[in-house]
Amino acid sequence: MNIGEALTLLKKEKSRLSRLISLRKDNVFVEVGKKTEFNVSELTEKINKKTEEIRFLKIKIQKTNVSAIVIGDEITLAEAIIKVNDLRGKIGDLSKLFDKKRDSWYSEKEKKETISQIEESSIEDEIERLENEKAKLDNDIQMTNWKTNLF
Repeated sequence: MNIGEALTLLKKEKSRLSRLISLRKDNVFVEVGKKTEFNVSELTEKINKKTEEIRFLKIKIQKTNVSAIVIGDEITLAEAIIKVNDLRGKIGDLSKLFDKKRDSWYSEKEKKETISQIEESSIEDEIERLENEKAKLDNDIQMTNWKTNLF
């Protein structure tokens, strides 16, 4: 099984776990003298088993991410994932940099009495550069995920 398949399976298993948890919650109380369709103890056992399966799959994915090298790059998948998250953070921070200038509560007088220490266009250029870098790295990660078998 490759990483892409494992990630797809992980998503499905998390969804199944969520449904089991909801079923247990919906059936924890029963009207006196009646039986519920689902046994809460059995559901709890299934939840515990599913949680273990998910943990095992996550560990296999993590071990592979630490060892696998991204196709077209010289970093591991784990590093690439962290780098993509860092890029998202930078893009988000830069995108908010000029929010104060646009806020309606910021008075016209205050707007006139302040100047930016950097050009907004240079920040837009930097955001575009970072978005391109993130997109390329995302694509490289996806390609690697579908071509790399779990360890």
